[in-house]
Amino acid sequence: MEEQSKNYVGGSVGGNFIGGNSTGNVSNIINQLPSSSESDKPGIKELLSQLQQAIEAEQNLSEDDKQDALEQVQKLAEAAQNPNDGGMKEKAKKADRMLERIMKGVPKATELLEFCNNLLPLITKFFGF
Repeated sequence: MEEQSKNYVGGSVGGNFIGGNSTGNVSNIINQLPSSSESDKPGIKELLSQLQQAIEAEQNLSEDDKQDALEQVQKLAEAAQNPNDGGMKEKAKKADRMLERIMKGVPKATELLEFCNNLLPLITKFFGF
């Protein structure tokens, strides 16, 4: 029986890893966004940061749901880097729909649900839908 040779592929893998340290990944992408130019009004960076913090603090979300929700926040942050691009707007719409679905599983009395009911419309307004 012949010994099979092993093939190794070199190079690097790019992209964002969701899972191990999604909080850090989301924070890094959000921090790349410009801060609000109006001190009395939060911009997309501040809104997404608030949403991230609310998701992380929510005790009524399972860890899986938190990871899924943070992944959607990351997609919104990525889309916010180029909000006028049609593909990015579609990415933001999908992320918004997924967040709404995740929030439907949260008991009605939680702060996160109230927060999202107020915050998500402000975030989607940024994208013009």
